[in-house]
Order: sequence, then C-alpha cells, then structure tokens
Amino acid sequence: MNETTTNTYQADNKTDSKTYNAENCGKKVLISVVIPSYNRADTVGQTIDSIIEQEVDADIEIIIGDDCSTDNAREVLADYQKRFPKIIRLLLYEHNIGLGANWATCIKACKGKYICNCDNDDYWHNKKKLQLQLDYMESHPDCNVLLTNHRTHNRSTGEIKECEAFIDRTLPLQDAFWQGKTHVCNATIMYRRDFLLAHVNLDDFISHHFFLQDWNAWVILSAYTDFEILPVSTATFGIETASITRPKDYDKYRKRLNEDKKVCKYLDDLFQGKFHFDEAEWDDYTSYRMMRLALKKNDYKNAHLFARQTKHQDKYTRTANSRLLYCLFRLMKLIKP
Repeated sequence: MNETTTNTYQADNKTDSKTYNAENCGKKVLISVVIPSYNRADTVGQTIDSIIEQEVDADIEIIIGDDCSTDNAREVLADYQKRFPKIIRLLLYEHNIGLGANWATCIKACKGKYICNCDNDDYWHNKKKLQLQLDYMESHPDCNVLLTNHRTHNRSTGEIKECEAFIDRTLPLQDAFWQGKTHVCNATIMYRRDFLLAHVNLDDFISHHFFLQDWNAWVILSAYTDFEILPVSTATFGIETASITRPKDYDKYRKRLNEDKKVCKYLDDLFQGKFHFDEAEWDDYTSYRMMRLALKKNDYKNAHLFARQTKHQDKYTRTANSRLLYCLFRLMKLIKP
C-alpha cells in the first residue's frame, strides 16, 4: 500500500476535513468527478467503479467527500483511495455538514477544466460518457453545461427504465427549472469549471448548509447559459425506498420541506424577488405534501389532520377529508394491478 498524506481543507464555516491526497502523476487533470457521499456502503463501490472504468482520452480525478457516514462507507472509500491513489482524493469531515456544503467543498477541491457529478447511489452505465461529453465540450466552446439522457434503477424491484432528458422550451430556461418543468439527471451533467465557479457562490452553499446541491445550482446557472442535451443515455439514477432527499418519516420529510423552503428563499433573494416566493404559500404546500405522504403510508388520521391545514383542493384532499372516500382510495390501491 502507498502511504497517504493528510491535508486539511477549511471552508469559511470552519469545517475541517482530513484528506487522503492522490499522488500527483505530473499531468494536468482535465476532468474532475465529484461524489458527495453519506452512507450507502453497499452502492458507492459501483459508483466509483463506473467512473474508473470510463474509456476516455484524458486525465481524471475523483473527489469524494464523506459526510460522517454511520455505516462502513468510510472504510470502503479509504480502500478505494489506497487502490487508486493517483485518481481519488478523499475528504473526511469531522462533523456532518449536509449535502450542499459537502458538494460545494468538493467542487472547491476540483482542479479539472470540466466537472461532473455522480451521487453515491448512481452510476455511469455508458463507458464512453466522459469521452462523448469531452469531445462535445471541446468542439463547442460556448457550451457551459451539457447533459444527456439517463436510466432509472429501482433497487427494490430491479427494474431499469430509459428516460429522455427534457426541458420545457416554451418557458424561459430559468423559469422551467424553477417551476420543475424539466426532467434532468444530475449524474449526466458536465460543467465547464470556470463558468460554474463564476456564477455559483460555493461559500453560500457551505455557510447555509443547503439540503440540495443540484436544483439550486441549475436555477442559478440557467440565468446565464443554455443547458445543452446530448441525446445518448450515459448515467443511471438509483431509486431507493427512502433516502436523504426522499424520506418516508414525517419529521424527516417536514425537515426536508423546510430545507427546500430555505433554498427557495435564497434563490428568490439572489434574483431580487424574480420568483415571487411566498413563505405562507410554501407552508400551505408543506401541509399538502405531508398529507400526501400520510395517504401513501395509509395513515388516515394524519392525512385528515394535514388536509385541514392546507387550502389546496384536489382529489387527494377530498379523499383525506372523507373517511368514505379514503376507504375507496385504499380499496383501489389494493385491487390496482
């Protein structure tokens, strides 16, 4: 085993991390790949393997930030770093800083001309992903953000589906991202590093401990550039029964929605009220989403409670407000093929 050296990265919020440094191979790193990681010791190896196995005529580095995993993910990551010391740099935080701050800290450590992301439950199934995007970006110097089609992988059922990237071009690009009129996979994207750093304030992502790192960056970047799509499938988005961004617990889900509220307010302030973000409307939306979660959990008592707290009216609120409709709703779920 090669002996690793240890450095300390220190963000503006005084977040310390111990870093296993890759050995400098004497070549300029062209592509940096960021993996903001927390737990998922069972899937992160597949993520790393899919990056290392890329067939690309360029140097790459993999920056992995482990946000105080509670399983044995750190051991898995340390083993990969020892096996690939010229490729992998590992950031180990001393306390949990959150997904947005983890991503931003990793981005700050990148040296590449281009930056890609791959979360620790996603992977790249196309071994030419980096080469295809590199060729396009090098031949299109005005392209700052490039994405591709992707697949979804339901890890519970094993089902894999192909998905086309989509952006509603009837709207201004930033409005399409703000309104959720897009279907984009974070693991497919390649950024031009200088452009990303010029427009996304990474220190804000760190100091605010944002729960999100992708959608908020897209809303910001879409104000300054187009998002181009390469019509080829390259990455697989892992779907789990529950995750940091898709919690099933009431308290965790409410916390997630409150964190989303903080991100939305930040973006609205950043663009001087362009999105007319209304905190009261968001609180009403929170009650509605909590009601939807309760219905999904077959919890009529809480569904009824949350339904009484929202002004939103549709078939779901009507179901939650009527025990008869709720019983019919449950019956339809049971007989649905």
